[in-house]
Amino acid sequence: MSNSRRTFVKAGLMAGLFAAVPVSSLGKGFKHLAGGFLPFDEDDPLANYTKSSFVSYLNSVFQVQTASGNVAVTLTSVDDMPAPSGGECFSLLFVGGSEERAQNTYGVTHPSLGTFQLFLVPAGADENGAQKSVATINRVPAGT
Repeated sequence: MSNSRRTFVKAGLMAGLFAAVPVSSLGKGFKHLAGGFLPFDEDDPLANYTKSSFVSYLNSVFQVQTASGNVAVTLTSVDDMPAPSGGECFSLLFVGGSEERAQNTYGVTHPSLGTFQLFLVPAGADENGAQKSVATINRVPAGT
């Protein structure tokens, strides 16, 4: 099925219009988390966690809730990434479990941080066969 030039131009114009809408106009219930604008639960602790929140728990064990059960993973690094002025961007590297986890959003639990959702991306295995997963937290200043 081929698309006409008119359909292509119309789709491009609509995408441009939606890209120009300020996020603040979307109203309550949206935050910039994990690399995208996602609806969030105001009770979700991740909305309040900064890089320093995670640095405090380096080398501690988190539980990732998968379809086949909970998998114990260790937070092995918290690294800065380029961020917009006034924003924050960092990555979290988790290592653990022998089965590769698909790129997906998972429930993650920590005894001190509680339960929250993280978008995890597979990052291969370490020298012992333990699977690595990376989460990127990217926050922009309000009104951006």
